[in-house]
Amino acid sequence: MSLRPSLRDVLQGLQREGQLDEHAEARALATLEVHQRTSTATPWFVKALAGFGAWIAAGFLLSFFGCTGLYKEEAAFLVLGVLLGVGATFLRRSGQGAFLEQLALALALAGVGLITTGVAMLARDESIPAIAHFIVCAALLFTFPDPILRFLATLNMGGAALFLLWDGLGGVGLDVGILACAALMHGLFLFQSRLTAGPRGDLVGPVGFALASGIPLVLLARGIPDVVGTWFFERAALPLPALTLGLTAITFFTAWSVMKELKLDPAGGAGAAVFAALTVTALLTPHTPAVITAVGLLTLGFHRRSNILLGIAIAFLLASGGWYYYDLGLTLLAKAIALAGSGLVFLALRQALSRRPPTAPTTTAEAH
Repeated sequence: MSLRPSLRDVLQGLQREGQLDEHAEARALATLEVHQRTSTATPWFVKALAGFGAWIAAGFLLSFFGCTGLYKEEAAFLVLGVLLGVGATFLRRSGQGAFLEQLALALALAGVGLITTGVAMLARDESIPAIAHFIVCAALLFTFPDPILRFLATLNMGGAALFLLWDGLGGVGLDVGILACAALMHGLFLFQSRLTAGPRGDLVGPVGFALASGIPLVLLARGIPDVVGTWFFERAALPLPALTLGLTAITFFTAWSVMKELKLDPAGGAGAAVFAALTVTALLTPHTPAVITAVGLLTLGFHRRSNILLGIAIAFLLASGGWYYYDLGLTLLAKAIALAGSGLVFLALRQALSRRPPTAPTTTAEAH
């Protein structure tokens, strides 16, 4: 689980294995140089100013519609929202450049807000606007070719889905939805290479990172009953240890899959050390499910060599660890002993994994 290798290291490794000819490195470097020149032709601050200007232009356009009095008509909200969403999608698909991209993004988000507001003004049931919001975001997720909007659309779809589950089934539905979202996130990152090669491969990254950002936030809020519990969990919910158990099972599957992909025996010494460490982590934090979730994210981040995912995992691990420390009903001395003991467990795990014998590289002849 090392950091991401350089392109030169990858190419040289493939040449040693006989997968590439000796001129492949030169061709790849030439292609990268051309891409760098074209992508950095416009300075970053010019792109930032163009994007800022696009949001200002979108704001003026929306203020014009507001001055005409359309905000007083529910049907006008719906029609204008649909027109903005469809127009922004066609604009994003046909145009290029920072200004057009940001203008289309701003108009699309405004369209989602107008449609949801119009439906909320017409409907009396609070679940109908959530359903409409989910459908509109799903439509933009599949049709609007922009990773930022797909990221935001996934967050909104997840929030709408969790709200509908809570509205229909109470806290139990919300907890089941959290487990389903966590399983989907782990599956997207575990099978990323296979899914990316599919017809909808461009959705894997934005959807996966949106779930990786949203799930820990929900879990942190879920673990603060004094703040959100009186509203979200006024009906029966799963006990926090049960939620932690489900998330631990998902993390176990992730660890097992990663070890199989790395040609390690999950039933061997390294596997026993990993599963023992995960078990100890879950047993120490039964009322803070965000901790085991952050550990699973950290595993996925190292396995996929994603700096962004690692940053998300570390941030939420620190946040969940801080809340776990605050929530412990122990004295300061007992808390210090618990934290020191958990640190020793992870140091022992690192030592055990670092001592595993290196695997011999497979030659081309052996592969055949």
